Amino acid sequence: MNNNLLVRCVLASLAMIIVATAGLPMSGDAQSNGLDLDAAVANLAFQIAGPLEKEKVKRVIVAELLDPDGQSHPVGRFLADKLSAVLIKEYPALQTITFSHSQSPVKRVIQDDEAQALQGTRRWAKNLGAKVVITGSFGRVAQGIGITLMAMKTGSDHMYVQTSGVVPISDEIAAISTEPIPAMKSHKAKAGVGGVTVPTCVHCPIPNYSEEARAAKYQGTVVLRVVITTEGVATNIVVMKGPGNGLEEKAIEAVRSWRFRPAVGPNGHPVATMVPIEVTFRLTK
Repeated sequence: MNNNLLVRCVLASLAMIIVATAGLPMSGDAQSNGLDLDAAVANLAFQIAGPLEKEKVKRVIVAELLDPDGQSHPVGRFLADKLSAVLIKEYPALQTITFSHSQSPVKRVIQDDEAQALQGTRRWAKNLGAKVVITGSFGRVAQGIGITLMAMKTGSDHMYVQTSGVVPISDEIAAISTEPIPAMKSHKAKAGVGGVTVPTCVHCPIPNYSEEARAAKYQGTVVLRVVITTEGVATNIVVMKGPGNGLEEKAIEAVRSWRFRPAVGPNGHPVATMVPIEVTFRLTK
C-alpha cells in the first residue's frame, strides 16, 4: 500500500503547498517614503498586477481587506475600493470587476478555520463572475498602515502572487471612521496579516506514516501552530489538533526538517511569523 499525503498550509494563501513563483515585494520603505496615499496604493497595485498580466488572467475582483482580527472595518473597505479603482484604470487587461465595498452591508468575519474562510471568499468572488480574487488585510504599524495582498484563483488554492507594503494615514483615511485603526495585538507577527506576507516552503519532504496508523489503515489531519524564523526554520511547534496513532509526531518530525522562504514585513525585511500548518495523512491503494 502506498502512502499519499496531502500537505497544505491553513492560511489565506495556502502558500506552503508549493514553492512561491512570485518575487519578493518592494520594501515598505520604498513604498511609503515620500509617497502620498494614491501613489502608495498604485505601487501595491503594480506589484499585484504585473504577475497577473504575465499570466494573462482576466476577471479579477478585490475582496474587502480585513483587520488583524479578521473583521470588517471602514478603512479596509476604503482601501479595497481604492485598489480596485487603480486596477480598473491602469490595468484594463485584467478586466477587474467593479464592486463597491463601501456600500456593501455585508459584514464578513474570518472563521476559526481559516482555510474554510478562504473558501467562502473564493465562492463570493466566483459568484460575481471573477476568475481571480485579491484578498488581504491591513493593520496599524509605526510607519502608517501595513497591507498584505494575495491574488488567488477562485476555483482552486493556486496563488499567483503575494506582496506587502505600507500606505500613509492620510486625512481622508483619518476621516473615514471615529474608530481607531486596528493594530496587531500580538508581539509575534501573524503571517498574511497587516503588511506581513506568508512564508513559503521551499523544501518540504512528505511526512512518513506511523506504523500504528498504517497497520490500522488510519487517516487523519494534524494541525500545527508553528513559528517560522527569519532564517526559514520551523520552531515552537505546537499541536493544535491531532488524530493520534503517532501521526502528530510524524508531522512534527517532518515540519522540523522543512525549510522556508521567510515572511516579509511592511519594511521589506524578513520577520518571524506565526502560522498554522495542516498536514493530511491519506492512504490510497
